[in-house]
Amino acid sequence: LTGQSAAKAHFGFNQAAGTNFGMATDTLSSQSFNVTSLTDNGTGDATITLTSAMANTSFTYLAGVQTTNNTLTLGPPSTASSLEIKTQDADTNTAIDKAGWSAVMGDLA
Repeated sequence: LTGQSAAKAHFGFNQAAGTNFGMATDTLSSQSFNVTSLTDNGTGDATITLTSAMANTSFTYLAGVQTTNNTLTLGPPSTASSLEIKTQDADTNTAIDKAGWSAVMGDLA
């Protein structure tokens, strides 16, 4: 898909306790694309490893998270081959474990 306007990676994940949206705790959706693994780094903090790396870190990252008033952001130390994602309560800025969905747009390496 190099040079085409399509998501180069997309994934659903669940860090929350129990099964949410068909995903067990600390797993990726079976419908994910171009992702190898999820590593739980602690509450509200996970690393997603891409199967095929992006060309650089100037990619577009789109995200949504379970329930209202929560945020899912891309943080350092993200690289072209791994995404550091953070989930927080928007009112308190405290880290929380939730289910979320993301897509990455840009060029593959």
